[in-house]
Amino acid sequence: MIEPIGNQYVVARPVYSANAFGEEHKKKQRHHKTLLDHLKKLCRCSAQKAKNIAFSLFPIASWLPAYRIKEWLLSDIVSGVSTGLVAVLQGLAFALLVTIPPGYGLYAAFFPVIIYFFLGTSRHISVGPFPVLSMMVGAVVVRLTATDNTADSTFTNSSMTNDSSIDEQKVIVAATVTMLSGIIQLLMGVLRLGFVVIYLSESLISGFTTAAAIHVVVSQLKFMFQLTVPAHTDPFSLFKVLESVFSQIEKTNIADLVTSLVILVVVFVVKELNQRYKAKLPVPIPIELIVTVIATGVSYGFDFKTRFNVAVIGEMKPGFQAPVTPSRQTFQDTIGDSFGIAIVGFAVAFSVASVYSLKYDYPIDGNQIAGLLSAIIVLIVIVAIGFLLEPLQKSVLAALALGNLKGMLMQFAEIRRLWRKDKYDCLIWVMTFIFAVVLGLGLGLAASVAFQLLTIVFRTQFPKCSTLANVGRSNIYKNRKDYSEIGFRPLRILRKRNKALKKIRKMQKKGLLQVTPKGFICTVDGFKDSDEELDNDKIEELDQPINTTDLPFQIDWNANLPLNIVVPKINLHSLILDFSAVSFLDVSSMRGLKTILQEFIRIQVDVYIAGTDDDFIEKLTRCEFFDDEVKDSIFFLTIHDAVLHILMKKDYSTSKFNPSQEVEAKSDDFTISTNGGLRNRECQVPIETKF
Repeated sequence: MIEPIGNQYVVARPVYSANAFGEEHKKKQRHHKTLLDHLKKLCRCSAQKAKNIAFSLFPIASWLPAYRIKEWLLSDIVSGVSTGLVAVLQGLAFALLVTIPPGYGLYAAFFPVIIYFFLGTSRHISVGPFPVLSMMVGAVVVRLTATDNTADSTFTNSSMTNDSSIDEQKVIVAATVTMLSGIIQLLMGVLRLGFVVIYLSESLISGFTTAAAIHVVVSQLKFMFQLTVPAHTDPFSLFKVLESVFSQIEKTNIADLVTSLVILVVVFVVKELNQRYKAKLPVPIPIELIVTVIATGVSYGFDFKTRFNVAVIGEMKPGFQAPVTPSRQTFQDTIGDSFGIAIVGFAVAFSVASVYSLKYDYPIDGNQIAGLLSAIIVLIVIVAIGFLLEPLQKSVLAALALGNLKGMLMQFAEIRRLWRKDKYDCLIWVMTFIFAVVLGLGLGLAASVAFQLLTIVFRTQFPKCSTLANVGRSNIYKNRKDYSEIGFRPLRILRKRNKALKKIRKMQKKGLLQVTPKGFICTVDGFKDSDEELDNDKIEELDQPINTTDLPFQIDWNANLPLNIVVPKINLHSLILDFSAVSFLDVSSMRGLKTILQEFIRIQVDVYIAGTDDDFIEKLTRCEFFDDEVKDSIFFLTIHDAVLHILMKKDYSTSKFNPSQEVEAKSDDFTISTNGGLRNRECQVPIETKF
């Protein structure tokens, strides 16, 4: 038994051995599923399972029937057209990173969008060429393509004869790598291997993409200066390229250099204006489109190709080119690189999609991989008007590619922030950047992941986490799954309550809900409200703490609410987290912990943490973890200390309640509901203690 005495407690219980405890408190027999059980479930077939699989593979079947044409069509048209125009330019620009003719970049801007339209689950990401992936594919193309400038060429398969052009060879390699990467991602989805993204932390991805941006900058110098630079893919290749560029700097084409610098400055300035005044601009200024049209017209009008010997895109044949078949040797040479590209591509896409899915509260599937209008714009360029871009200088595309790297280059600021919050994360960022710059993107990624895993092994072993429950009203706490189980999503409860609160306020303002000393009176039998109106509100409003100070009554969310208002009920008021096995938190987990605490606190569930050491709390304080919602008073030495604190707190709240106050209450100040969930603010009915 437990007997609280003031600020102390006395525990009286038998001295248990493991066997004695097992005899007195019988443990439930739980069947742990084996591989055979999972295979049986996987092979079991039903109509509902077939329907779920169809919706999982083709999400369009679930969202297209619910598409709100009047509300979304106009904005989707504007977004699709602008995205499509940018996709055309990025496809042309990023093709230079792959070292293939720019026209082929349009294919990469067209087919992924069409496929994602049917198979994608994120509403906000736009698939297509990405500079980091283009750079990684380009590294494979350079390494495997037999050119006079590559001394260590290994590209000898029979499909490429002496009559084949260098461009055709490059296209075959790029297409092979791209196809293999897609096959690997498809297999990862079938085998449910989306969990591999957890090995790529935020710090690693940030450091890797920043290093990739440096590679992109260096690779574009030859187009800006119009120099013949030998290709290098081995370690220290970046420094060899820089040496080659500066050793022949006197051969620079001034027209290309001036054009690229002017466009680069203009793009940076306008993008900064778009960012600074995004709240006032109806749509961002399409600076890439504007400078492309101007640069193409000037180059054609003044015949830059002939007068200044600038490098231009050249002939762009309308329509789709006939496919080529790579040899078996090509597949073998590119399979290793394709795996790394598939992992990085998945990690980047999933990270971006996760940010928006959390912000706008819709699910995404980490094991899969509204841009139809964007694809149509790209298709028009491919089949009809691509020839208009033939006079465009390659240096312009290089400048546009660099202009899109501002966000990645600004990630250098992460070093200072990570150093203050978590030095291990900072070290991972720096070492990832160094590995990727020095060793190249492929080897650099492998070395970075290995280094990150080494830091994890160094800091901790794999801790076990479980939900503990009080056993037999004693100071013993065991795994709750062995005895009972509950669960709910606090964020969902919070949003449901805020939506219900909007309805209650609306009913009161319309006079449909009247307050009297004896309770509340509803003047109508039913109240119809549009859920769509609530869903259209900014999602951020539904995630804020519940505020009922403007109402003359308090809402008991676990009681019956007026009329048709339904909110899920929860059967606990306090939650204790045992952190005795937690030795550290990195920046990502710290952010996740605070989000969890805020979600529970906002639905009136007190959260306490037990078993932490002083260094742990000091680090949270140093990282500015605490605020008005999450306070440092939630930490206790042991679980039992926290439990007794909860018991005393609830007993104190109960002692403050006096039933006689119901009679003395004033009607202009409050209302007490005898048939629902609205009650006097001062006379709070105690809730049953559960933990």
